[in-house]
Amino acid sequence: MVTMSRPVVRLVGQGIRYATKLRGGGSAFPGLVMEKLHPNFVAEELAKLPRGVVVVSGTNGKTTTTKMVVQLLEAQGLKVFTNRTGSNFVRGVAAALLGEMNLAGKLDADIAVLELDEAHAVHFVRKVKPNYALLLNVLRDQLDRFGEIDTTRRMLATVAGATTGTVVLNREDPRIRSLAENIQPGTRVSYFGLSEKLRALFPSDDDLRTSPEGAERADAALLAPELPAASVLLKDFKGTAATFDVAGKELAGTINLYGVYNIFNAAAAMALTREVMRDSLNETKLLAELEHIAPAFGRGETLNVNGQTLQLLLVKNPSGFRLSLASADAKDYATMITINDAYADG
Repeated sequence: MVTMSRPVVRLVGQGIRYATKLRGGGSAFPGLVMEKLHPNFVAEELAKLPRGVVVVSGTNGKTTTTKMVVQLLEAQGLKVFTNRTGSNFVRGVAAALLGEMNLAGKLDADIAVLELDEAHAVHFVRKVKPNYALLLNVLRDQLDRFGEIDTTRRMLATVAGATTGTVVLNREDPRIRSLAENIQPGTRVSYFGLSEKLRALFPSDDDLRTSPEGAERADAALLAPELPAASVLLKDFKGTAATFDVAGKELAGTINLYGVYNIFNAAAAMALTREVMRDSLNETKLLAELEHIAPAFGRGETLNVNGQTLQLLLVKNPSGFRLSLASADAKDYATMITINDAYADG
């Protein structure tokens, strides 16, 4: 049996990636090849990054929030590696590495910001201990795959427990908030959240229920437990203008993305950026970059089809559907709901 050296294996992987890109093939296939030929490729390459690795995971908002974090960190002057195609399995990260490295095997980056599927994040952190984790929410999604949402919570608990620097949690989601119990000694925990007036707009799965006292009591704030302080709090918004409380300081910004949920995603991205940059954070650049973030593929994209404006919204569960409906203008325009009844991919 002929054993190839690591540089040769990498060049083979880069060649396969180039060939599949020319043919319009799957973005993760070269990563699958690297998993077989060089199982430690991802761990070895990411270990070289001076600022380490950020993992972004959760049910809803991973792709857009990851994109936000990347742009916010780049605006702070960091060179960021990310899995831009949205392939959020470990092999997708390997394929993205092959695409970003030069022929000498050099990755020109300070930090990696990686969107990871909840289940594959568990496999990833067994090999790569993230310096930071941003954990967004646990909602009913892909139950044919995960069984029930507490399984998803246990997966994210593994990610939180493997993180060595800071874990940023959504304090409004009880399952995510409880992950503070799984964080190792010496690892920081930080929260992002909502003002009390906005909380009813962003219900967790536990809030989407009928209370014994009747529908008028179903979202009663009186039932909520006392919440930990948030380093970044979404205080209020109107249209695209949003007001945040960042460590006790009120900041105003503009988010030109469709959907009220993306304003909350911005709070999450700001909280993570603040943890990475710490005292060197430039708030002016942070707020300026928020305004320039464009939607990720298929997430609120606006297309022109034969002269007609078409907006694409991805919804995967009751919470996401509810927020998408809440974001729409009450105008008389055609709406089409397309339901995937074939391959179960969320």
